[in-house]
Parts: sequence; structure tokens; C-alpha cells
Amino acid sequence: MLDDGCWLMVDIVDKATRSRMMSGIRSANTRPEVLTRQALHRLGYRFRLDTKIGKIKPDTVLRRYKIALFVHGCYWHQHNGCKLAYADRQYSEKWQKKFNDNKTRDQRVTQQLLSLGWRVAIFWECATRKHTVFEEEINRLHGWIQNTDDAFYESKYRERPSGGNRL
Repeated sequence: MLDDGCWLMVDIVDKATRSRMMSGIRSANTRPEVLTRQALHRLGYRFRLDTKIGKIKPDTVLRRYKIALFVHGCYWHQHNGCKLAYADRQYSEKWQKKFNDNKTRDQRVTQQLLSLGWRVAIFWECATRKHTVFEEEINRLHGWIQNTDDAFYESKYRERPSGGNRL
């Protein structure tokens, strides 16, 4: 442990191997994104991928409903209260800054889209991991899409550490 209370992790693989491993981590068309799009398509929704709204590029755009959908990974976007968002160690200052920057950017992007008159939906990775939970969350999202009163939606499910999962 370092003086500041953070763990120093020694990599067990060489730099080239680590680079190859990290390059395999997708930033688009992840399993949670694909599952969410497939479910929306089954419900009759049509959408666009690789579409920009100004400088912002949501994961999925439902133009007809003026909705920007983001499917966030719980770890990289630090899903509050979700066990997938945290490791069993403290993060170094570098990683803490990265996570904080991601959260700040997510909030800024949401506000920009809302100010442009778009509706914004955040669907969390953990909501795609169990079939029954996924179906409940997709039904909630479907209801939100149809009800135009609310401009913001976020899936409620959080993966809890000791099996006490809650919607």
C-alpha cells in the first residue's frame, strides 16, 4: 500500500500482452447494448446507431421519440450502489480521476441533450444480467418511451453484494 492509502498494483503480464487484452474490451456493440436493442426491436421500436446529436454520440437513438439511449457499463460509469462498479481495493488517484471524469461527462451530456429537447435514457449493464430483471426493466423502459411526461429515465436495478438486489 502506498502512503496515500491506495494500492499499487503490479501487472503480472508484459505491456504488449496487457495492450492486447485491453484492446479486446469493446466500447460499442457490447453484450448489454445488443441485448437492449434486440428487446426494443422485438417491441417494435426502430432506432439508429452511430448517430450524432451535435457532438454527442448516444449508443442508440430513437428519432421518432426524440430519445437518446445510453447503455452504461456499471464499472466504467460507476453505477452508484452496484457491486459491479467497485473492486475489492481502493483505486489509485489516476483511476479515481478517470471514473470521476466519466461521471462528470455523463452528467454534462445528459444536461446538454435535455436542453436540446431530447429525452435521455440510461440503461445499466447490471439490469441485463438476469432474464427476469431484464424483462422487468425493459417493460419499464417501454412504458417510459410511451409516456412523454418524463424527460429522463434510468433503470433502477442494482446488483447488490450480498444478494439483496433491489429495483
